[in-house]
Amino acid sequence: MRSRLVSAGVAALGQQFSGIAPTRHELAALNFVAAQRFGANAFTSPSSSHATAVMRQQSNAAAGTSSSWEQLKRDGVPVNPCQSPHHPAVVQGVVSTPKGEGLSVQEAYNPDSQCFGCGPAHPEGLHLKSRRIPGVGLGRLEARISFDPKYCAFPGIINGGVLSTAMDCHGNWAAAIALMDKGCLPRPPLTMTASMNVSFRAPTPPDTELLMRSRVVAIRENTGGGPPKATVEVEVVVVQPERGLGGEELERVMAVGTGVYKRLGALRSMGGG
Repeated sequence: MRSRLVSAGVAALGQQFSGIAPTRHELAALNFVAAQRFGANAFTSPSSSHATAVMRQQSNAAAGTSSSWEQLKRDGVPVNPCQSPHHPAVVQGVVSTPKGEGLSVQEAYNPDSQCFGCGPAHPEGLHLKSRRIPGVGLGRLEARISFDPKYCAFPGIINGGVLSTAMDCHGNWAAAIALMDKGCLPRPPLTMTASMNVSFRAPTPPDTELLMRSRVVAIRENTGGGPPKATVEVEVVVVQPERGLGGEELERVMAVGTGVYKRLGALRSMGGG
């Protein structure tokens, strides 16, 4: 398996995978459901053009309708493992509104990931936790993160590569969640970074809580047979200590980025790390 272990000093922006790793038992169950819905040979080869075509057909046809989520629920697939009140199935009334704080998408869909940026199981990683937030459109996630001073490039300034790594992970997950929601899939599909551009607006300080937000601005289906791509905007802000005239929170933008993420074939296991 290709690991997503990224050096703390350099953001491996071109070859990152979203950390989605169903177990073999989960994968067998998902493929059984897929076979019932799309035919016995739908997912026999996850990287095959046939599997990609099936996923594209499902994505275009279902588009996350309530009936599609209801079908997944009847098939015995956990529809909202992150227990988010903002999951489309909750918003559409298919499943009840969960109580308490939900899990991050990383914890819900790949708790054993060893990705340096967002893997829950990495012993020295950044442990990014992205959660669904309300808003119009797909890929609405928010993460709260602060960086240890050991990641400073200069005193009081976090290395740009480390910040970019977290932004890339967040954008990658936003793309995967958006594709899952749009296609009403059992799990997020595998996604890989095709490109990532980051503009740094201000030096990022250590030991300071940052808000990282994302939204999908476009999903392009490739009619020529290539993988679908999602374009995601990621913004990093810090909440200012002072308030606005109306008592509202004031935010300072630290960095903005745009990433393009390719969907890789069908659902498949990447192992545990």
